[in-house]
Amino acid sequence: MANTASDLPTTPAPASFIFVICQNGAESATKLEIMNNHPNLSLAFSRPGFITFKVSAEAPLPQRFTLKSALARTYGWSLGKCTSQDASSMVADVSTNVQFENSNHLHVWQRDPFTPGRNGFEPGISALAEEVGCLFKTDLEKSGSKLIVNKESKPDDKIFDVVMVEPNEWWYGYHFASTVAGRWPGGTPAIDTSIETYSRAYFKLSEALLWSGITIQPGDHCVEIGSAPGGACQLLLEKGAKVIGIDPAEMEPGILEHDNFVHIRKRGTDVKRKEFRNTKWLISDLNADPNFSIETVAEIVNHPLVDVKGIILTLKFSEWKNTSSIPDLMKAAKALGFQVVKARQLAFNRREICLVAVKDKFVLRLGKKHVKPKRQAKSEKPTP
Repeated sequence: MANTASDLPTTPAPASFIFVICQNGAESATKLEIMNNHPNLSLAFSRPGFITFKVSAEAPLPQRFTLKSALARTYGWSLGKCTSQDASSMVADVSTNVQFENSNHLHVWQRDPFTPGRNGFEPGISALAEEVGCLFKTDLEKSGSKLIVNKESKPDDKIFDVVMVEPNEWWYGYHFASTVAGRWPGGTPAIDTSIETYSRAYFKLSEALLWSGITIQPGDHCVEIGSAPGGACQLLLEKGAKVIGIDPAEMEPGILEHDNFVHIRKRGTDVKRKEFRNTKWLISDLNADPNFSIETVAEIVNHPLVDVKGIILTLKFSEWKNTSSIPDLMKAAKALGFQVVKARQLAFNRREICLVAVKDKFVLRLGKKHVKPKRQAKSEKPTP
């Protein structure tokens, strides 16, 4: 049954704990960020990639709360956990919760076992989570429930969450899809990671576009600084953009041969500003200090010949504790004349933050349903 209009954002929630999902290894930085921004929260439980906080009774959160965090992938109200060696009995146990019965969607996923890209791991619904999701589907069909399992929700839908912290230990709760990422199971978009790409930058940029609401139109002029070997350029070319890749390193032959691609084999700081004259979207994925990346982009954006509409930056951090500088980096981007500035650690990022800034908020199409990338056979060579 869908939640009703009487379920107002100011209504206190019938729970005193919240759960937070983050990247495996980012727990300490995430805890510090959240408790600095929310003094009414105190640490309760922690595992790699999964944290719970206790909410102060003196300063309760509204039921539809917003967490101020760039490191939290997704979050919601925590209702408890169940443990058993029998998955079917755990499904039956979870299904009796009153919040389960009053939700629109059910999201079931595992916490990250590794950082993205390590041991072949990429975020998303694992085989085990998919199997458990099927158990829930079977149970729901028997009861005649219309609860939707592991699909992207609509804005403001109520979602019941089952987090497989361990195969035999599930934590469960719920949240409202008040953000774009909150509509995705586990805060991870359904990107087909089996397709052949030139690098993981393809997946990072795919998620950045879905999360930010930026739409690359055919014919858009895009420039990527730090483009080698060409994963992000591959995606841009697939979307019909005209792309300039700036990098002293070599690009993949399949990218170089594309009619809409130009390679400038220089560092970003050495490129003449006239090369950026027609740029609409500026993308940067430099293996450098975040402040250097911002300064490099600032020199381009501030030039009188340049009028970019938006920037998408991948900012890399040598240590997790350095992510405390994210607010300052956002301020630096805002000072460049951008109307909207957002930062988030994407599911496909490593020790990185995606910073997006646009001059006109109306170029964003937040909340729009995305189109999944086309599947490409592994035996085929990537063709932008």
